[in-house]
Amino acid sequence: LVMPLAACTSGPDLRAITTTASTCTEQAQSWRVQGAASYSSDGETQETTWDGEFAAPDRWRVKITTETGMWCEATRIGEQSYVRASDMPDSGAAAGGAACVMGSMTEELEPLELLIDLERLADEEIEHVQCLHYRGRMDMDAFVQREEAGTGSQWPPELLELMRRGSMEVELWVGKDDYLIRQMKRLDHMPEWDAGTAEERWIRQSTVIRLYDFNEPISIEPPAADSGEG
Repeated sequence: LVMPLAACTSGPDLRAITTTASTCTEQAQSWRVQGAASYSSDGETQETTWDGEFAAPDRWRVKITTETGMWCEATRIGEQSYVRASDMPDSGAAAGGAACVMGSMTEELEPLELLIDLERLADEEIEHVQCLHYRGRMDMDAFVQREEAGTGSQWPPELLELMRRGSMEVELWVGKDDYLIRQMKRLDHMPEWDAGTAEERWIRQSTVIRLYDFNEPISIEPPAADSGEG
């Protein structure tokens, strides 16, 4: 019901488009993703890439690789996880696999509802799909209030104040015909809290994800046991 409303506005209502795009993307039954992140702190930069895929309702697979060549690969089917890593190449079942996971689409897109100062950019084509292209910045006061409520006010007041001084900028590419998010770029400038020293340090992280193969048949099965494995 939301999609026609956004599509029929005279001139793009970017807030309505963002709401529609988040809803349509979350409701996709399957998709694949490629991502890259660059994390800078104390003059050092770390880069990570990942490839993943999802099939409703509860199957996903992801492989995460660092710039040093270290990698981990996880498959999740219902409540069961299978994890491999560069220092543990044999597939094994694990209850969690928290160090090698793919966040849910809902969690990934939830901050978009807090975007303000939305600005239309030139339309672009992503994987042969004509896309609306725009950007905005996060309402940091609203972001901190939501984070504070989610943690039950367990974070130090000093950290919350630092977070308000941070920034998050988001750039979106949304399919004109289907309102699916094809690409998202995020630039964060946020505090890195050291509870022991209370030292004020800042990190910068640039993240780009590209989504494709929406609602295509994707089969995700438990990994085959390696040769010789019991």
